[in-house]
Amino acid sequence: ENLGERISFFGEDMKRIYIAGSGGMLGEAFHDIFGRDCELKCTDIDVNAPWLSYLDIRDLEAYRKDVASFRPDTLFHLGACTDMEYCERNPENAWLTNALAVENAAYIANELDIPLLYISTAGIFDGPKQVFDDWDAPNPRSCYARSKHAGEVFVREHVARHLVCR
Repeated sequence: ENLGERISFFGEDMKRIYIAGSGGMLGEAFHDIFGRDCELKCTDIDVNAPWLSYLDIRDLEAYRKDVASFRPDTLFHLGACTDMEYCERNPENAWLTNALAVENAAYIANELDIPLLYISTAGIFDGPKQVFDDWDAPNPRSCYARSKHAGEVFVREHVARHLVCR
């Protein structure tokens, strides 16, 4: 039995997965795991591995064209600006990358009628608790957390088939 046969996303087998923003450690892990049994297209703005191709997820038309030409079963949106200090110093880029680009992924997933996996962050919560769950109210304090929360809210409210992971 192969991974592609075992994993389903909303009851659908995943054979072709487009992974946007996969140049970091999480993207490499996804590439290694899902690449065993699925056909992948992995993109990032920083092409730092031979299995990556260039894509700026903030460019809706380029993102749409690249995903549509691959014809995936599922879209994984991993791309994010995760350096919290950088986000505070560059809030416009943080919002473009962590919120607007997520809206781009949402539009594309809905247009192609495919599920969207969105990677959010536990950073949307604050307070003395060590572990948060889906029933805790988000209270994002930093630019990074607010921009990621905005992306998460957009996905939950506008994508027909989605999975948000923190």
